[in-house]
Amino acid sequence: MTDDAQRWKAKYLESLEQQEVLEERWNERLDLLRRGLVRSSLAAEGADKAVDQCMQELRDIIRGDQMDRGLAALIPRLEKAVLDSEQRRQQRVEQNVAGLTGLTSQLLALDLPREVRKPLKQFAKRIEERASQSREIPALLAELSSLQEKALVVISSSGDGEAARPGLLQRLFGGRDEDASGEAAPAATAPAGADAPAISNEPAANAESLAPAAPPVAQAAGAELVEAAAVAPLVQPAVVPSPVSLIEGGAPPRTSPTLDSLPLDARIFTGEGNPEFALPDRPEPGYSAVAPHVAQSLQKLLDELDLPPRHQPQGEALRERLQGGLNWYELVPVLDDLAVLVLAVSDSGQREFAGYLKQLNERLAAFLGTLTEAHEGYSESVESARSFNQELRDQVSGLQASVLDASDLDDLKRALEARLDGLLSTVSEHQRQRDGREELVTERLQSLVQKVADMEQEAQEFRDHIEEQRQKALTDPLTGLPNRAAWSERLELEMARWQRYGGDLLLAILDIDHFKRINDDYGHLAGDKVLKIIATELAKRLRKTDFLARFGGEEFVLLVPTTPLEGGHQLLETLRSAIESCPFHFRGERVTITLSSGLTAFGKGESSEKVFERADQALYRAKRGGRNRIEQD
Repeated sequence: MTDDAQRWKAKYLESLEQQEVLEERWNERLDLLRRGLVRSSLAAEGADKAVDQCMQELRDIIRGDQMDRGLAALIPRLEKAVLDSEQRRQQRVEQNVAGLTGLTSQLLALDLPREVRKPLKQFAKRIEERASQSREIPALLAELSSLQEKALVVISSSGDGEAARPGLLQRLFGGRDEDASGEAAPAATAPAGADAPAISNEPAANAESLAPAAPPVAQAAGAELVEAAAVAPLVQPAVVPSPVSLIEGGAPPRTSPTLDSLPLDARIFTGEGNPEFALPDRPEPGYSAVAPHVAQSLQKLLDELDLPPRHQPQGEALRERLQGGLNWYELVPVLDDLAVLVLAVSDSGQREFAGYLKQLNERLAAFLGTLTEAHEGYSESVESARSFNQELRDQVSGLQASVLDASDLDDLKRALEARLDGLLSTVSEHQRQRDGREELVTERLQSLVQKVADMEQEAQEFRDHIEEQRQKALTDPLTGLPNRAAWSERLELEMARWQRYGGDLLLAILDIDHFKRINDDYGHLAGDKVLKIIATELAKRLRKTDFLARFGGEEFVLLVPTTPLEGGHQLLETLRSAIESCPFHFRGERVTITLSSGLTAFGKGESSEKVFERADQALYRAKRGGRNRIEQD
């Protein structure tokens, strides 16, 4: 046997061995696939009857020998059964979602406290997302059961509270003791409160109004009640303590030493006082009283938001909710939705800026393309001029050659006419091409000028928009004064100017005395009004070169350039006196509001932080020294 035969024989035997190995491998894989399909079909049982039947047939086919033919016939039926099962599963999911949502809505319709209503609302928002997965159904039911139990406990406790209310006899006969105790308490406290008028927002009259008053009983009704009392056993009346007894020793509430309640003239008592300095009538209004104000403020904020188109439906829905009234339980969800819209506006501003930059890049690319085309047109013009010069030279050279070659006058005449016609046609063609190029260049230049003008207009509009947003970001929305960010910017500018030109630069910190008591005694609405009035009174007494900003809370900061320390102290004294003389009043009672301030001057080589710290220390000395005063460092 030759070498080629031996080589082919070896290849044949090697191929047989590889074929056997592949057959064993495929048989192992087929066995694994069969076992996997059987296990998978067993695991999928129980979801749907039609699918279970197809899975049983699949196991029978896999165990048999006609697997190819059986699978070809089974797979279409299995696909249809799976699609039908999925549709039925989706219907069951929708039914589950509808049932859970309905039950949650019924619970939300009840009068529940916030700690129970808020988890219910959060649960209602996640029902559709979680109920789409079958494994979440038990957890949803357990959570709903827990929330329902809490709601039932609250309802039962409120029912017990109503059941425990005193009956008619108890309220009628128990009122005598309460009246007696209610009369004794004011009599004990009257001498103590006769020396000085009270400025607190909880006067003795309000305390007396808190005690329940017994209704008058007619003589005939009293006789009937006596007869009824003789038959039915009397219920021991519950002893209700008088609200006045909450004040130890019968003494009136402790008054603030700085908020003096001095009586004003008759115009204040008759309502003819200055309404600008009148504090709100109710010291601590309930939510129902401030709810319209809150809804109006939120609606104004929503109107000022420039919502992107895809968030405008959410904004309209939120506006309808605000116009329909805002209760206490809806406040937090409304604030959450408003926060989402504010973030969307912030993101839209960034996207708008990115879109403007992209559009600017496109405009610049078009601008560069126009310049490139203009340069190419100029190059074509130069090349055309060179070709024209060369053609003219060729025509003139040919004319000279014709003159030299002419044998008689007629030949010379014909040669000159031919050459002149060639020169005229060359000049005309060059003129036509040059006119076309000039027209094209003119159009390109006009387009370029228009693009530049459009870019300048858009850039100016964008600069104006940025400046408007910057001014909003640098203004305190309550007082209208510059805020802390504007203060930092102006402080850096004034320090640079002072370091360059020299002179005097003063820094002062002003703080309203006992501002927390104003909020506590008269309410936060009154505190906001005080801040607005004080900011206005301070600003109108300053020069244009002075800079006043609200630093935070009840603190104001003031920069006074080109003024010595004595002049700054005199200016602060004017401001202090003006605030002290503001005719604040509450229900006819004079309310004195004062401020303290610390003043210092910038020194060479000092940082702004060091100067601010010295002014702050001076302010603390003014506070410790009795307030309503000025300290300088």
